Amino acid sequence: MIVVFQSLSGSPGASVWTTLGSGLWPSDNPLERVGVEADLDGGVMAVRYQLESKTDRLLAEAPLAEGAGIADMSVCAHKVGDRAWLVPGPKAPEAVRRRWHGVGGVDSVAQLALRDSRVWMFDVGRASPTGVMAPLFASAAVSVLFVRGSSEELTKVRGRLGELKDTGAHVMVAVTGRLDHRQDEVKEFVGTRHVMFLPDDGHLVEDSRQVWSDGKRGRRRNVWVAGSAFMEAVAEVLSFSPRGVMRVEAEAS
Repeated sequence: MIVVFQSLSGSPGASVWTTLGSGLWPSDNPLERVGVEADLDGGVMAVRYQLESKTDRLLAEAPLAEGAGIADMSVCAHKVGDRAWLVPGPKAPEAVRRRWHGVGGVDSVAQLALRDSRVWMFDVGRASPTGVMAPLFASAAVSVLFVRGSSEELTKVRGRLGELKDTGAHVMVAVTGRLDHRQDEVKEFVGTRHVMFLPDDGHLVEDSRQVWSDGKRGRRRNVWVAGSAFMEAVAEVLSFSPRGVMRVEAEAS
């Protein structure tokens, strides 16, 4: 199952919420999560969490995977928590593009994630549904568009929403940081059912490091509450999406 996290401009938090979201997945939902950094402008996961890039291994293993997917995820991902994995990308944009631009690379990963029973969350940065990452968008059960809450940024949303809906995915909008307007006004302007409001005060990277710890020290309640509600909404959509859990369960039976 595929969930695509993307943005239009700036850094509204798609990358950090890929990690936070995986850690704040509903505790009563047993699905494994795989966070994949596929931002063509360069990666940050490896540096943030002191992990080795695994994009090469994922691209190598995807064409070889059969049936339900990769049996041993440790070959191409880092286990970072209970039923949670991360696949950091290279830091340099040139290195990222060289890997993902390879013939059949994106398509083979998309096919793997589509038939796999895990939830694959792809941070594609500012990639568009018609660009290099098109196979991911075309196979996604959910596409989440991240945007900052300023009037200037919100005006850019509508055009992209139409493109995302054309892919067949369920579209959600995650509005981050300070709002220039009330939440009800933002929802009305955006014009899509699922609009989530997430905090972004410059400390989310540290929050994302805390999400895998067993203790509660250092956890900020507003981030945990908002993030948990966000992931519950994603999980709910996956439960009825034709490209989500019901599809996987039907194939398994």
